[in-house]
Amino acid sequence: ARARMMSSVRLSSLLLALSATSGFIVSKRHFGHTSLASPTQRTARREQVVMMGRKFENNKVKMAKTAAAYTKKAAYIGKKIAQCVAVGGPNTESNRQLQQLIREAKTLGVKSDVVERNIKKASEENKDYKELTYEAYGVGGVGFIISCLSDSNNRASADVNACVKKLGDKVNPSYKMGSSGSVLFNFEKKGRLCLSAPIEEDALIELAIEADVDDVELQEANEDLGDGEEVKAVVLTAVESYGALQAALDGAGIETSGSLAYIPMALVECSEEDYEMNLAALDKLEEIDDVDKVEHNMLLVD
Repeated sequence: ARARMMSSVRLSSLLLALSATSGFIVSKRHFGHTSLASPTQRTARREQVVMMGRKFENNKVKMAKTAAAYTKKAAYIGKKIAQCVAVGGPNTESNRQLQQLIREAKTLGVKSDVVERNIKKASEENKDYKELTYEAYGVGGVGFIISCLSDSNNRASADVNACVKKLGDKVNPSYKMGSSGSVLFNFEKKGRLCLSAPIEEDALIELAIEADVDDVELQEANEDLGDGEEVKAVVLTAVESYGALQAALDGAGIETSGSLAYIPMALVECSEEDYEMNLAALDKLEEIDDVDKVEHNMLLVD
């Protein structure tokens, strides 16, 4: 046993000497076994650990954004339900507007139990939600249309103004509120329908003709506009044709959600730096509880 112990000590000394002269490092995995790791291998391991750390952090950010987007959708549906119930009552069989909203909630991925709780809450409370619109400027001459659904005009106005002022004071002086109509004239109000299934342009045109709708435009889903994975296609139409086209799509078995949206008539070119800065500003605005969405006219220039 003494001889084996002495041999082990000599082997350890030899390996340590090898480590010092050759740049290799000795690591003991368990008693009686050793392994050699070269500098290249150690570097590769470090890089792997770093990459795993980055991937974990990126996943955390992505999960947080997904959770925030769901919370925003659920809050929007809750406020719309309160509006519907206040007008037509909580009976889903007699309240057609509420029926449509339930289908919209399903398309947006809002859980049915959340919808049911909001209907119950709306029937017990009597909150008056109103649609409010604010206008603001971003970096590079970009325009923002800030849409709110709130039961307090004063709170919504104060929160939006405070957020824009803070952006102007701390981020860039270009951020400022616009007077009524100063930004809106660059946008056109249209119906924007999000489809739960893809559709060919020819099939869309046929449906539109049957519904006596002559203004349709098929677009891809846009993540920057809040379209989630459940949105497979987007259709734009005139405000007066919105209801008819939505009914036609629903009749064809394609579930839809949507709302009236402000579509820019001309886009403002932005550098990558300005674009990222403006997107960060949009995120701050959308964190406000009363804000449902923020539309813009940015175009990223490569």
